[in-house]
This record gives sequence, C-alpha cells and structure tokens, in this order.
Amino acid sequence: MDLRRLGYFVVLAEELHFRRAAERLHIAQPGLSQQIRVLERELEATLFERSTAGVALTDAGRILFEESVPLLHEIERINNRVRAAAQGQTGLLRIVHTRSLADGLPDDLVRGFRLSHPGAEIAVEIAWTTRNVAMLRSAEADAAFVRLPVVDATDLRVLPLGSTELVAAIPSAHPLARRRTLRFADLRGTDVVCWPREQAPGYFDHVQSTVWGEEPPTVSASEPDPEHLLAAVAAGVGVCVLDMQRARKLRPRGVVLRRFARPALSAEFGLAWNPGRVPPLLDAFLTHCRNARDTPPDHDT
Repeated sequence: MDLRRLGYFVVLAEELHFRRAAERLHIAQPGLSQQIRVLERELEATLFERSTAGVALTDAGRILFEESVPLLHEIERINNRVRAAAQGQTGLLRIVHTRSLADGLPDDLVRGFRLSHPGAEIAVEIAWTTRNVAMLRSAEADAAFVRLPVVDATDLRVLPLGSTELVAAIPSAHPLARRRTLRFADLRGTDVVCWPREQAPGYFDHVQSTVWGEEPPTVSASEPDPEHLLAAVAAGVGVCVLDMQRARKLRPRGVVLRRFARPALSAEFGLAWNPGRVPPLLDAFLTHCRNARDTPPDHDT
C-alpha cells in the first residue's frame, strides 16, 4: 500500500469534502479523486459513498480510517527518529576526560551538549591522555580530551581548545610557601612529586623542560592523579606542578598554591578523535566544540 496515497485518504476522511481535502494536501481535486480510486482498486473495497449531498465513509472506509491514523503516526515517529539520528540528535556518544583536566571548559562542553541534545545518550569516563588515545584506537571511546602535544598520534585528529595555567603546590611549612609568586628557578634543587611520564609524555616533557630546563628534578615520589599528588605534597614529600583549577578544587589542608611570575606557566589541551569513525552524533559534538572555542565569552558591561 502506498503510504502517500493512504495519507490522502485520511485527509479526505477527516474533511469528507474533496475540495477542502485537496486544498489541505495542496493538490488538484481531480488528482485526489484519481488517487482515491486507485486505493479502492488496490483494496478491492469502496471507501466512500459519493452523492450530490456530499461524501461519507463506508464501513470499509471507517475501518481503514481507524487503522490508518495510528499507523501514519507511527510512520511519522519512525521518520523523526531516523532523521534525528542522521542529524546527530540521538544515539550514543562515548567521551573520556583526562584526570588533569576534569573541570573547566571540557566539563562545560559536555554539559552544554547534553542540554542541546536531550535525545542522545552521553557516556563519560575519565582516564589520562595515553589511555584516552588507546581508547580511541580500540573504538572504546568516540572523543577524548587530551593534554597537548599528543605523542605519536598521526592517525588521530586533534582540535586544540585552549590552555590552562599551571601552579606549584607546596607544603605549607616549606620555605617557598612564604613567597607570593615563584620563578622557575626557585623549584630547582627541590624534591618534586610528579605523575608518571607515560600518562602524557608531551605534557610531562613540556612541564619538565620549561621549569627545570636540561637538569631533571629530583623526583621523591610518583603519584597517579591530582588527588594523590596533593596528598603527597600535604605530607611534606615534595612540591608538584599541576593545573591551577584542579589544584584549587582538590587542595587539602597543609598545601599552599603559588603562581609563577611572568611568564606564567600554561599547558594546552584539546579534543581528539579517530577520523575513520565519525558518526553523526560525534560530528555534532565536534561542531559544538568548535563553536564554543571560536565564540568569545560574554562579559557584563
């Protein structure tokens, strides 16, 4: 059965008037009459009683009308779902954050995308840059926030999103805690707590070379994430350098944060994905991230 022709029938059954039905359908009245006759031949049933007084449904016509209305609504629902999926409005999107940057812009981007795509399922995990890259390659994730530069990732695409300021976390009893700001040279010769290089080699090397230059620091402990890094600092194990916003949120008692004097220390971050797998929902998220990056923030005047 032709669904378009069935739609013509439903409109005529609602109007019971060929001219009004044709106007609703934006077709010529003779064309509507012809389509209804074709439908009656297909069903081998008379659907309308035609007389000089007007048009009325036959018993067969009433049954077809009762069955057609919910059927056409269901067809419309299916069409809408298919279009929404094709336009990146529904489906599953798997995003993975990086531990050093679980707040700020990445969190805002995911939250804003959830609000603008209520029909989509957004699954979020958190790991670290190297693990995130592996998840993209194994198709465990669709998009991953990463610290830049990403080492050996020519098979992936990366959208730079910005940078964050890094600060020194210092035991409150340490002599450096008495200073308002620090120079990079102030940390040289001081015991340091850091994260494993393999978690984010590019990010690790950037911090090490900028702060300590060619002389590697004395590493007193290696901790897996900001929470453990700050706990080690609070215990007096050493100082560490980490993201300012993350450090402010997690800072335990016994730790002070000190910014670096100009030039401030910063580290870039971005969003990575596998260009060989870009379903519509991921494409919509990439567009959302590009727009957010390129739109200047509003300021109260």
